[in-house]
Amino acid sequence: MHTDFRRMLQASACVMAFGSLVACGGTKPENRADSALAAAPAMGETAAAGASAARWMTTLEPKGESQVRGTASVMAGVSAGVMTAEVAITGGGNNATHPWHVHVGTCATGGDIAGPPGDYPPLKTDGSGAATATSTVNIAAPTSGDYHVNIHQSPEAMGTIVSCGDLKMSAM
Repeated sequence: MHTDFRRMLQASACVMAFGSLVACGGTKPENRADSALAAAPAMGETAAAGASAARWMTTLEPKGESQVRGTASVMAGVSAGVMTAEVAITGGGNNATHPWHVHVGTCATGGDIAGPPGDYPPLKTDGSGAATATSTVNIAAPTSGDYHVNIHQSPEAMGTIVSCGDLKMSAM
C-alpha cells in the first residue's frame, strides 16, 4: 500500500509539471531566453506548479549609527498572486517595534512598497533586540527586477531606515 501511495504522489507531481509546462506555452525552461525567468514561477503561477521557484535573499546591513542587521527572503506563496516574505534581525532596540517592507528598487534608489503596506507585520524585538517575522503579501513574487528590504526605526520614525539589503535571486 505504501508503494501505491508513493506512485500516486509521483504521478501527481508529473501531472503538475506537465500542466505548468503547457500553461507556460509549452516551452521547456532550458529553452527560454532568460534563465532568471526559468528559475522563477511566472506571475500568477502557484508555488506548487513552480517547483523550481526562486528565492530572493539579502543580508540586511546597518544604516547610519544603527546596529540593526539581519537577513530577509522573498519567495512565491502557497497560492497564486501572493508571496511569502521573511525577515530576522538583531541589534534592534530592546522591546522595540520596527516596521519593515519589501520595496521595488535598490537601497540606493528607494522605491514603492511591494504589495499592501498592512501585509507586513512589524518586527517586535525581545529584550536583546532580536526579532523575526513572516508575512503573506498579496502580490505575486517577483520574477525579475530590483527589490530591497528595509527596516524602519519605529512606527513614529518611518522616514529613518536603520537597516537595508538588496534582494538577489537564488535558485531554491
